[in-house]
Amino acid sequence: MSSTHIEDTPNTKRGVLSAIARLFDSIGALGPLLLWAKSFMQQLWQTQLNWDTPLPPHLRIAWRQFLSELPSLFNLTITRHIDIREYQDVQLLGFADASQRGYAANVYLRVVHPTGKVSVSLVTCKTKVAPLKGSEKDESLTIPRLELCAALLLAQLLHRLHTKIASVIPISHVRAWTDSSVVLSWLTADQKMFKIFVTNRVAKIHTLLPNCKWSHVRTTENPADPSSRGLLPSDLVACTLHWKGPTFLQFSEDQWPGPQLETLSLDGLPEVKNPSTCVMVVCETPSFDTFLLRFSSWSRLQHALAYALRFVDRVIVKRPTNTDALTPDELQRAMRLAVRVTQRTYFPELLKQLAKPNHLVTPPTMAQLAPFMDHAGLIRVGGRLQRSMLSDDAKHPYLLPKESHVTSLLITAFHRRLLHAGPKLIIAMLRQEFWIVSCREAVRRVIFKCVTCTRHKALHPTPRMGILPEARVHSVRAFSSVGTDYGGPYLIKECKRRNTKTTKVYIALFVCMATKAIHIEIVSDLTADAFLAALDRFVARRGVPAHVYSDCGTNYVGAARQLKQIFRDKNVQAQVSAHVVCDWHFNPPATPHFGGLWEAGIKSVKFHLKRVIGTQVLTYEELETLCVRIEGILNSRPLTPASTDPHDHTALTPGHFLIGQPIMEVPEVNLIEVPMNRLTRWQLLRQMHQSFWKRWSREYLNTLQGRQKWTTIQDNLKVGDLVIVDAPNQPPSVWRMGRITAVHPGPDQIVRVITIITQDGEMKRPVVKVVKLPTDK
Repeated sequence: MSSTHIEDTPNTKRGVLSAIARLFDSIGALGPLLLWAKSFMQQLWQTQLNWDTPLPPHLRIAWRQFLSELPSLFNLTITRHIDIREYQDVQLLGFADASQRGYAANVYLRVVHPTGKVSVSLVTCKTKVAPLKGSEKDESLTIPRLELCAALLLAQLLHRLHTKIASVIPISHVRAWTDSSVVLSWLTADQKMFKIFVTNRVAKIHTLLPNCKWSHVRTTENPADPSSRGLLPSDLVACTLHWKGPTFLQFSEDQWPGPQLETLSLDGLPEVKNPSTCVMVVCETPSFDTFLLRFSSWSRLQHALAYALRFVDRVIVKRPTNTDALTPDELQRAMRLAVRVTQRTYFPELLKQLAKPNHLVTPPTMAQLAPFMDHAGLIRVGGRLQRSMLSDDAKHPYLLPKESHVTSLLITAFHRRLLHAGPKLIIAMLRQEFWIVSCREAVRRVIFKCVTCTRHKALHPTPRMGILPEARVHSVRAFSSVGTDYGGPYLIKECKRRNTKTTKVYIALFVCMATKAIHIEIVSDLTADAFLAALDRFVARRGVPAHVYSDCGTNYVGAARQLKQIFRDKNVQAQVSAHVVCDWHFNPPATPHFGGLWEAGIKSVKFHLKRVIGTQVLTYEELETLCVRIEGILNSRPLTPASTDPHDHTALTPGHFLIGQPIMEVPEVNLIEVPMNRLTRWQLLRQMHQSFWKRWSREYLNTLQGRQKWTTIQDNLKVGDLVIVDAPNQPPSVWRMGRITAVHPGPDQIVRVITIITQDGEMKRPVVKVVKLPTDK
């Protein structure tokens, strides 16, 4: 602290104010001292002394004592350094208190080091004198109100410091203490029960410190207590509670003062509102605009209004009317009535403006149309086409809002009259008689809700690509989990003679879910028996798979049913007791993209077959040989991109998991084996096999991480939604409408399969094969 010769100031109000103004505390460490000074200045104002009048004796004695003790601050040393080079936990702690003189808030930073040492440092202290008059009816603030003001001051201080310090040091949590049970009860009770003074400040505290824990502290342990009463310089230097905080901060948190034991009841709390009961009686009279909401088509609304007007003319006005069909004049009159009701409901301010002689139209968007009121009291668009050859209705169309029910019915009528035309044609035809505010937006909204247009647009949902199943990402034996599919048909001949008989055969593909290894079998037809024979050959060569994945083809379903019946037979179970029954997993109907792995395998097989066979017809042996060679080629494809570095491993292929090398690799030269015992040789082979799976996990599995398409997240379909079921062989106009009865979310909670009930019964379909109707429930 530097000396500014404050003790030389005169003992007048002017001299006191000059001396206090020279006290500058930039770090907020001298809060109790400044509160004493400000409180002394407040006493001078109450005495109503002139600026240069000497102080009364009792005030002069107190002031000279304050000045005489100021030099004791010159030797005051404040440790501002906070060691945070190594820390285990950092906490921001605050204390609040109030007295008749003022209220204050002290903030400390508690650092727990890895060695268990605890250091507590004063960060800042802020004080305010108590106002002499309250905000309501010139009454002085009570102690509970001052305590609440202190809590708010602490909340503002903690919020500001946490924002600054958290950018440098991670603060684990913020805590606050006060010795007022009333304030703690206010903070935990319903804010609506108290007067506006308490409600506003409690709301600000919760906004500034939403996750802060408030607790009760005894007055003797509250470091904000001396700050709220004010201290002379000598007392401030000796106040350890102010500089170091309460002693319990040096201990573990379980020894700290906790929350208030008992929250005060509302009967014992001040500032509670007087109970009041408000009763409001509303007599609602249905308006004519509500009557228009009953109609769902413009034609019915227009005819209903026309007949109502005819009834009024006949019964009330006593005007002679005919009983024939409605005339065009009567329909036009009904249209103008609907327009009048709509304009009175949505343009009341505009009608008031147009009724004045020298009216000024607001807002500017409406002023651009130069609206005016015609002889019938309807708002029309003035525009700039008065000299054109258009009709009067086209020059000055009726003004309509975009939100009105009448506007929606009118747009729907034009949309159907123009055979479900697009927005441009509808807008062009509407503006021959009506001008709708934000017309394009209103027209698009109506077209979006049109079921017929939705049916023909057929915008199918595209949910985000799902996570890979366990069979794709687990390192297990090759062909432990397989996917199967059919390809073909292909023609073969019985022998190589000319004009020999040809027959159709198919290709049964088995692909390993983990390694993408391919196995191809030729089957004679699409029956379950033929597939069982192919499955038997596959099992004999590759082993029994634990899981089989396939589409919902009739041959697969029949094979699975027959397999279950076979394995239920005890005699068969005794013969195949060494094998494990495979679990069959069927994709939902019409979901080829669920089996992309085997669909890609079929595509690769066809790629080679088309280029090799061409237009030729092969024999069975030739086709089988060709398929086996294609199988070897596909099992030699690298799973990951090949490296150009000669020191890297060869690219990993499915063949590594079958024979330890690519199928089509050139045989190595025979080498003399180094003598070693059989156990060491077996360990070497196991190590080679495990290295392939390690490379599979490190090199290949990470390439499956990203999604190549279907990356956006869309809203899930829900039970009760109306949908249209896509039928690929039928036009959209005859697609069945149904309602969702069940949803089947995946592991990521995204719905990709749903159960629908239509007039044909219940069916399961993927969401990409349905179109959701844009109708509200």
